[in-house]
Amino acid sequence: PRELSGGMARRVALARALALDPPLMIYDEPLTGLDPIASGVIMSLIQRLNHSLGLTSIIVSHHVHETLPICDQVIAIANGGIVFQGSPAALESSQDPLLRQFLHGEPDGPIPFDAAPRARVA
Repeated sequence: PRELSGGMARRVALARALALDPPLMIYDEPLTGLDPIASGVIMSLIQRLNHSLGLTSIIVSHHVHETLPICDQVIAIANGGIVFQGSPAALESSQDPLLRQFLHGEPDGPIPFDAAPRARVA
């Protein structure tokens, strides 16, 4: 329903999916468009569900700092392939320039930032 907030709508969708008693849950960008409080609620809910129901979850997210605390394993994909696979601690301590740029949101590095083309002045 339209009366539900973004966070509440996500919780309703989650409850609907859990009604089917799945052994695996896949979350595709579960935090997009949510404020920090709603994001925290959703991540806490995912973690509690994993522990209480024995679920395995796959979370696809660009919100690395919000998702890493509840992850056991991390896979980072870039340039069409896996560039990292390991624990959250190993990811955070990686010295790989690509991973560091992504984790820290640095504008300069191996990942190009494609700004909108600028009008050329003759």
